[in-house]
Amino acid sequence: MSTSPFDRAVLAAFGDTPEATRERLNREFDRLEAHLQGRQADWTQVQPGRDWTPAQETEHVLLINSGIARGIGLLLSDREVRPGPQTPGELTPDGRRVAPPHTRPSEAGVAWAEWPDRWAQGRAALDTVTADLRATPGRTLWHPFFGELDALDWVRMVTAHLYQHRRALERSAGA
Repeated sequence: MSTSPFDRAVLAAFGDTPEATRERLNREFDRLEAHLQGRQADWTQVQPGRDWTPAQETEHVLLINSGIARGIGLLLSDREVRPGPQTPGELTPDGRRVAPPHTRPSEAGVAWAEWPDRWAQGRAALDTVTADLRATPGRTLWHPFFGELDALDWVRMVTAHLYQHRRALERSAGA
């Protein structure tokens, strides 16, 4: 039985406390980074069962992480949270989520020589912003598939995103 791509309950599996959520985030960062280190030979090749190359998947993850780090920082701050557009996400005919336009990778993706530094910078930004992670009831930002999420749920979401892309890349490597 599969879950709806709009079911936010799936996020609960990625940490039941702020500490557990940060620990799982770091574990998923470690796992995906370790996997990417072995993908140089097929870095620019579209993978079996995938629409993107590992270079493009990595660039997409970097774009997502950057935007989410800024959002989490806002939610955990005293700054005003202004409502933004609430555009629902799109699905492919087979039910997969479609990346919003601002998160889609370039034609070439991130260069092999560049990804480790960009990865480290993005990871450091998320590590810094989540240092004092907590739930922020009443302070939320819209997610195109899960609706309004607070800071803790945004970290769960980015953790789930890392997990999903790692699993997809691992499957494609074995195909």
